[in-house]
Amino acid sequence: MKPEDRREQARHLVAALDLPRPLTAEKLHRHMEGVRRKRIVIRPASAGMIMSGVCGLWLEIADEDFERVHYAPTESAVHRQQFINHEYGHMILQHEKELLPAERVALLAPLIPMDAIVHALSRSSFTDEQEALTEAIGDELALLMLSDRTEARHGPRTGFGRVL
Repeated sequence: MKPEDRREQARHLVAALDLPRPLTAEKLHRHMEGVRRKRIVIRPASAGMIMSGVCGLWLEIADEDFERVHYAPTESAVHRQQFINHEYGHMILQHEKELLPAERVALLAPLIPMDAIVHALSRSSFTDEQEALTEAIGDELALLMLSDRTEARHGPRTGFGRVL
């Protein structure tokens, strides 16, 4: 798929979510919990996860009534939100979670009992079309938050007084 077609598809998918406006990270989080019909707990990834190349991880644990999103720790709030937005992109696309290989599961221990892990969807590269579309959705979510924050702070953009 051409990048411009991918961006257009991402815009349509995000528009169909009927997101609350102005969109903030907190409002997006609550909205996605409503979409998923369960709580979503967001935490930094462990050192072991990071060493294995995990940038983001969406997983579900047996006997828990919530889902988890882990992200690579960063001092940048924007970068952190982009990791989270990407995982929301997987949820929006209703990607199936995959069973993790045993060595990846071991990275989660002792935080999560090995026999409790049900499914996870992890990413470490953007090489295939699904990942590219997921990333485009993450970008679209970020652009909405940025646009809404700017408008809330300064009013609608009219072009008046803008430096060219």
